[in-house]
Amino acid sequence: MTINTRKTVCQPDSDAWSDVEDFRDFRILASTRRSFRALLGKASLSFEGLAEIAEQDPAICLHMLLRIAKRNPKSLDQISTAAGCISLLGMEDVVLLVKQLPVVQESSNFRSERNYVAMLHTAALAGRLAGQWAKLKPGMNQHQAHWAAMLASAPFWPWHLVHVEASQAVLHQLAHNKEILPTIEYGFSDLNKKHRSRWQGLAKKLSLPKVCQSMWQQFQWPKFESWLTLRKIKAINIEGDKQLKHQCQQSEMLIYCANMLAMHYRIGAYRSKSKRWANITAHLLNLDSESVHQQVITQSLLLARKGMLVSSVNSLLAPRNSCMPYLPAIHCDQSVIKMSMERDVPIAVTAAIQSVISSPAGVKTVPKNTTQEVPVSRKIDQQKMKKLLHQLDQESTSFGDWHTLMRAVLKGITEGIGLNQAYIAVQNKQGTKAKVYYQQGLAETDPLCKLVLDLNSNNVFKKILDKPASLMITAQNRSKMLKNLPSEQASLLPNEFMMMSLFSGERAIGIIFAGLGKNDHSIPVQPSEYIAFKNLCMHASQSLSKLALSTKQKSSAAKSSANKMGTNKRQA
Repeated sequence: MTINTRKTVCQPDSDAWSDVEDFRDFRILASTRRSFRALLGKASLSFEGLAEIAEQDPAICLHMLLRIAKRNPKSLDQISTAAGCISLLGMEDVVLLVKQLPVVQESSNFRSERNYVAMLHTAALAGRLAGQWAKLKPGMNQHQAHWAAMLASAPFWPWHLVHVEASQAVLHQLAHNKEILPTIEYGFSDLNKKHRSRWQGLAKKLSLPKVCQSMWQQFQWPKFESWLTLRKIKAINIEGDKQLKHQCQQSEMLIYCANMLAMHYRIGAYRSKSKRWANITAHLLNLDSESVHQQVITQSLLLARKGMLVSSVNSLLAPRNSCMPYLPAIHCDQSVIKMSMERDVPIAVTAAIQSVISSPAGVKTVPKNTTQEVPVSRKIDQQKMKKLLHQLDQESTSFGDWHTLMRAVLKGITEGIGLNQAYIAVQNKQGTKAKVYYQQGLAETDPLCKLVLDLNSNNVFKKILDKPASLMITAQNRSKMLKNLPSEQASLLPNEFMMMSLFSGERAIGIIFAGLGKNDHSIPVQPSEYIAFKNLCMHASQSLSKLALSTKQKSSAAKSSANKMGTNKRQA
């Protein structure tokens, strides 16, 4: 059975923007924490050593910047290096910060986390490139250029961990050789005055350097014709375009190009778009494009030697005509929810500073979705959801056992998201059946409490347990999605509901169902509710994996202790 429906864009609503604007739980690379620990174990410890590690991880640099902004905002203008941050905060505070911050594994099983890691690597590469090229631009500080270029894409980072759909749409469009501006508008919205102000406000809230904030001002962007000119003529030879000459002399332009190249080389080093931006950068710096290409390769390899293999190195090692594959995001229509199966569901944009660059060379603008989410009386309890997600993410062992965790997730769906019903069908050891064991909001006499799903046949429930996936059942796709179910079983299910597979590591546990109930004829589930549901379920899967690992370690330790005691008794 093929599960595939028309994919439409579900651009972030005001709630999604609020989540991102309030987001501060940027995960640092697990390798950063390991490197810090290794350095702390050495006899000699210096600011320079810590700074070198920190500048390989833009997330820890952002955290240090945010902490300084909170303590002493007047000192922000003085900071242009990680060493400066460490000096202001103090070595002990920085070490404690690294210990406390959440980490992300470079080899995560979740697509969104892999994209987030790749974004950090891309940002690190952009910083290195800008720092190197600043030497060629009179009046530009090498350290400031490195620092600003590395942090310029920070407004996009939280989208990977909070609301992934827009970021995945951008990456998919870029992977298919689309230009930056149309892809950003495709995933988010038109970059009109209102939305530029919103992006600029986000950069300001993150305490980014002023040059990163000013990049969202319209006058900083070259016109379409100006990009075409710069592709053909070196900046030093531009005649008759005073505005472009002025823009080429600004720090913003260098940071644009560094991020453009880093992102495009991440997707495919030998693609036409990568060559185009190499040529633009070469003309900006009065170099040749081959020289720029070699510099990107050199810096990518230097990062790779430090373990950052998810950067452009992957594309350099790939066949010359290939590119990094980014699957399409599974979106929903904002007026009528039409959802298809989503594989390898992520937790929570990339596309760094690319959004603010005009599209060179005749690129057709992607049509926008103009529909809007219907206002509803239901409202997601953001505070409750934030607390639960934090517990799932950082304190999984606090649940004690998976039964308590399951019940907490169901309460999150009904009391946090505000849906009427939620229930979990757990599959048996043989993987032949799944039975509802946990429920919230169902009457004891409700037939759904005794629902047993047959996993032997090729039905939607069997499909959704093959890999992490989610599905929205609506009046429009119901007959197609449930066609292989027995009629008596299909009749038990609500007219509209959503479901998502629950995993512990590689092991499928069951399916989480949620909705408004069979007889509820109110306004249907909204896109923001569906996104919140997926996000909660993904955190639940991750928490189950952590809880299972913790339980295994405790069991192993107890067994080892028992064996040791037995040995001692025999010896005695």
